[in-house]
Amino acid sequence: KTCFPKLKERLGDEDQGVLTASVNTFLELARKNARNYLSLVPQLYHILVNTTNNWLSIKLLKIFQLLCPLEPRLPAKLAEPLTNLLNTTKAQSVEFEAIRCTLRTMPEGTAIAALAVEKLQTFLNSSDRNLRYLALEMYKEALEKPAFKERFPIPDLHSKVLQCIEESDPTARRIALQLLDTIVSPATFVDAVKKLMDFSKKALINDEFVGTILRMGARDRYALVEDFAWYLLVLADISRSVDSLYASEVAEQFTDISVRVAGVRPYAVTLALSLLDRDTTVTTTSGTDEDEAHGQAGSMDVVPAMLGACAWVIGEYHEAFESPADACLIKAAKALLAPKHTQTLEPAIQTQCIWAAVKLFLGAPRVAPAAVSELRAQLTAQLPGFAASTHVDVSERAALALHLTNFFREGGLADSSVDGTSLFEEPLLPVAPGAQKAVPVPDGLDLDEPFFPEEQVPQAVFAPVRMDPTDPYALAATYKDDLGFLAAQEVPVAPSPARASGTEQSSMFYLGRNNSDGDAGDGAAQAGQQAAPAAPAAPLDPLEQMRERLAAARAAGGASTKYEVLRDDVRAPAGAPTPAAASGSAASKGAASSAALPIPPEKELSELQGRLWAVCYSDAHVRVYFCVRAKNAKKQQLRIELRCERVDVGSNASVANVALKLPAGVTAQEVDASGLVSLAAGSLTERSAKVRATLGLAPFLAPLTCSLAAEVQYSLVLADSAEERIAGAVELRLPATTFLAPAVMSEDDVATYMSSASLEKTAQAISLPAPGKSAAELAQELPGIVGRCAGLCHFYGIQSGQKFVMIARPPAAGQTSPLEGQVALPEGALIVSMCHGMPKDGSLEIRVTVKACHQGVTADVTVQLTSVFRELLEGRLRSTG
Repeated sequence: KTCFPKLKERLGDEDQGVLTASVNTFLELARKNARNYLSLVPQLYHILVNTTNNWLSIKLLKIFQLLCPLEPRLPAKLAEPLTNLLNTTKAQSVEFEAIRCTLRTMPEGTAIAALAVEKLQTFLNSSDRNLRYLALEMYKEALEKPAFKERFPIPDLHSKVLQCIEESDPTARRIALQLLDTIVSPATFVDAVKKLMDFSKKALINDEFVGTILRMGARDRYALVEDFAWYLLVLADISRSVDSLYASEVAEQFTDISVRVAGVRPYAVTLALSLLDRDTTVTTTSGTDEDEAHGQAGSMDVVPAMLGACAWVIGEYHEAFESPADACLIKAAKALLAPKHTQTLEPAIQTQCIWAAVKLFLGAPRVAPAAVSELRAQLTAQLPGFAASTHVDVSERAALALHLTNFFREGGLADSSVDGTSLFEEPLLPVAPGAQKAVPVPDGLDLDEPFFPEEQVPQAVFAPVRMDPTDPYALAATYKDDLGFLAAQEVPVAPSPARASGTEQSSMFYLGRNNSDGDAGDGAAQAGQQAAPAAPAAPLDPLEQMRERLAAARAAGGASTKYEVLRDDVRAPAGAPTPAAASGSAASKGAASSAALPIPPEKELSELQGRLWAVCYSDAHVRVYFCVRAKNAKKQQLRIELRCERVDVGSNASVANVALKLPAGVTAQEVDASGLVSLAAGSLTERSAKVRATLGLAPFLAPLTCSLAAEVQYSLVLADSAEERIAGAVELRLPATTFLAPAVMSEDDVATYMSSASLEKTAQAISLPAPGKSAAELAQELPGIVGRCAGLCHFYGIQSGQKFVMIARPPAAGQTSPLEGQVALPEGALIVSMCHGMPKDGSLEIRVTVKACHQGVTADVTVQLTSVFRELLEGRLRSTG
């Protein structure tokens, strides 16, 4: 308050330097509380219309962007100077700031807004990629206003955005993908997806393209999708990328579309069968190595989650197979229960395959009566192998399936009206999240009470199942026993009965194959083949065949197919309490629902990391700084930045050719032939520019604070002395959290892990001053603070009120490192941090608890988390907005 009158006087100073400094000061103050400076509008407006200083004009436009929302009359007053700037300025920096000020402050229907959009198009068409990036970012911001897209249709914006997606700059590409997600329409959706699929197949890291496709497709319950059969093919194509981070989302959409769009189910079940069947194009019976290798060539690698989705779709909607469905059901059962492939999948996927096969058997009497006997034979032959699995869920589900197979045997029970078809009378519908919680528990029902009293198992049950003279107590289990292979190999395979009526070729979705075994009625053809065996044809791509058959169906009259989409979810029953009311008792106890903690984008995190510079070396002549800037988990690289400066500026000494030598075992892309990273080539007078060093992460296996013992070298010439080469020890301190990776888990999964693992613990409570902020303001800011800390420390976060759980994975085990003390944690280990914030007026107390299997890891991670919290609240990372 005491300085304000003096600063206000300086706005009339004739010195341009003083005036610019004064305006810049008011800009920084206005960013904290713009309302305090509304009284300066007349003076600032006078400066804006009279100045010719480009830098000053930019700062003034930034101030007016903060003041316009607070004064409704101000935008109309600024229309004239903004129009003059847009039409007359030659400086692109001023022009862009004027465009941004116009689009942020002016109503959409004004002429000046249309002029700003026209000027912005020149930036989008520029050959300078930096200007194109600014235009994309501005378009993205403008299109968030609902009226903008309707009032200002931008020609060729869609094609321009698709061109920008091919940019080599990842930040520009990310903005272009976000903008495409905003502007895409049903008419352009197909073309956009095709382009993104082409880009994803060319890119080394394609998850950002795939993620955009999935977000656009799922928007508003698939509002952009008009051809669901085509979109299912897109999902199937994406599922072949086995390393994708979006595997579960692809599977979820595949299942969700099958549930919501009844008209696409015939295509969905056929496509699911083509993905499940590992010998789609080749069927071998001779068992020779050549045939087996050929059959493997016809198979596809599909993410396991998608295989589970395909199994569920086939089991639930098997009646959608084209009639006659006998051959399709038999083929599907073989694919679901093939022990060579299915038993190698995750237990959850195995159980889905088993249950889908049971659904085929139970539904066969209604859709394919002639296939019942063969389906029963397949289940009877293959299920015992799954029942012998060491995974409890798989074994239990297989045993139940085998019991149902025997219960609903061919011919039915004594009462022939009893069969499994009644299980499929009512269709499954999409259920809204939280609907189950809203169903009230009936009076007298105790869900925690067992249905039956626990029985005492006879001791004889635990008798040895095999007797080995060398191991009478059966203590030494073999590997075959552990993996469940022994029982699977000993089960006799029942001979396949005659093929059921109906041929696969009768279906429009039948995938052709080389029929090496032939049908029973093709005896003459078999004899001819035995006399002169034909060379096996090259295996065909099942998805390509599906595309061809879809195109043929469309050409034959199916192009006008209109799908009915069930966009509404099943809600809670009438009269049932809402989820909020149902959990009222829990809320009364202070419990809050859990949600994923919002993590800032990579660009913001990188900017925050760029503020954390530290001195790693200093002597009488040179000081070296370094900063951990960013990590690329895909490429396993860590980017650090370094710079150096003279300490004895003005002395007679001469310093030149400053370089850094990394320790043995640590490599950097920027090293020269002598193994040095150059920090300053030639003479160092004051301060060098920033130098990047990209380190490989392979040697760093332990999430512990790592101090790299490097060496700085430079040439020194003192007055009246010869040149000498100086070398000094440098300590590059890498925080423990540098080597972590976020572990996306649910709260239940975290609880399960912590209850099953033996963990060490370190806890620390800190009190951070926050002057001028109330407890309510700090409580509102707390999730953002913890989210930034989680992002900077590479954690995934879960929020529950003012309590937060953060989870991360250490580097993968099974490797060795040349660095001392770098020993990986056991496979499957996690680092779990629990943070509890307690806001108070003027301060924030945070308690941090870290649990891991190694005490040193918990201590180092705790130190780094508390250090980042301090920087966020009172240090270099403190928000200025």
